[in-house]
Amino acid sequence: MKQDNKAVLPLICVLLAIVAGLLTFMTVKNLKADKTGEVQTAAAAAYTMPGAVEYDALNAALAKVQSKQAKSAKYPDGILENLKQVYAINDDVAGRLTIPGTEMDTVVMQSSDNDYYLRRDFYDRYTYETSGTNYGNIYLDYRCSNNGYLDKNTVIHGHTTGRDTGVPKQSFRSLYDYRDRQHFINCPIIRYSTLYGEYTYKICAVFYSTTQPSADNGYFFNYIYPDMSDSNMIGYIEQVKQRALYETGVSLEPTDKIITLSTCIYDYGKSVDTRLVVVGRLLHEGESTAIDPALVKDHPDYRRPQIWYNSKGKTNPYRDSISWQPSPN
Repeated sequence: MKQDNKAVLPLICVLLAIVAGLLTFMTVKNLKADKTGEVQTAAAAAYTMPGAVEYDALNAALAKVQSKQAKSAKYPDGILENLKQVYAINDDVAGRLTIPGTEMDTVVMQSSDNDYYLRRDFYDRYTYETSGTNYGNIYLDYRCSNNGYLDKNTVIHGHTTGRDTGVPKQSFRSLYDYRDRQHFINCPIIRYSTLYGEYTYKICAVFYSTTQPSADNGYFFNYIYPDMSDSNMIGYIEQVKQRALYETGVSLEPTDKIITLSTCIYDYGKSVDTRLVVVGRLLHEGESTAIDPALVKDHPDYRRPQIWYNSKGKTNPYRDSISWQPSPN
């Protein structure tokens, strides 16, 4: 029996080591989604929507606990102090997006593709499982840099939904208000913080664009390209002018840097995959954030997809326009 026990002991040790290894693996795997019970409990009060996480409410909740992760987290050199709390919970945080005068004030995530946060929240959970919706989280395009360099075109994606859902705040629903030019006059500024710097943009255009070339004479306007050249941007600006729902009076030059906020909309019907796009131009040095309301004018003949003209029996005045394509710097 003693010899049998000696033979069994090494086997037991091996099994225990395997179990310990599996437990360690699972702990590490789940660490990002729930780094501590304290953090998850404190942040739950701030998690008021299935899409974005409200920045100030999240930070306020986290301030109530002494998060071990926040104390021991390793941060990138130069990270803004006010982003450390959220970065300690999920290091996919790319920055913070705020539109003064609206409900939009949220962390922005970034993954290695544009699918991950399409249906996942700040805690890496599928939003359908936690809220019954697939609205994910607002996120920076995976091709955009997040190392302190500001791209020519900072592209941010997000789902949206209506205000009749009973949820106080959801994703990019604030963008829908920009179909009304008076709302632009009231709220013309976008503020975006990367991990390393804070930037202010003036909204210069609001437009629709279909993602289906078949809906627009085989053409797709690739407005989500991050790093086009200055010379190539001339064609981009022309496309934006054609599509703008109204004139904003805010200049846009080929040398400017822009921010693009993009969300789904179905104003042309459920069968036409369309995006509502709000573009901001980086504030020039010494420039005021004020806009001139007298320069804000309707653009009734803004460019629609060809499928819309067909449905109305109208001629598309932009049918023969040059099909612009982006090119890198």
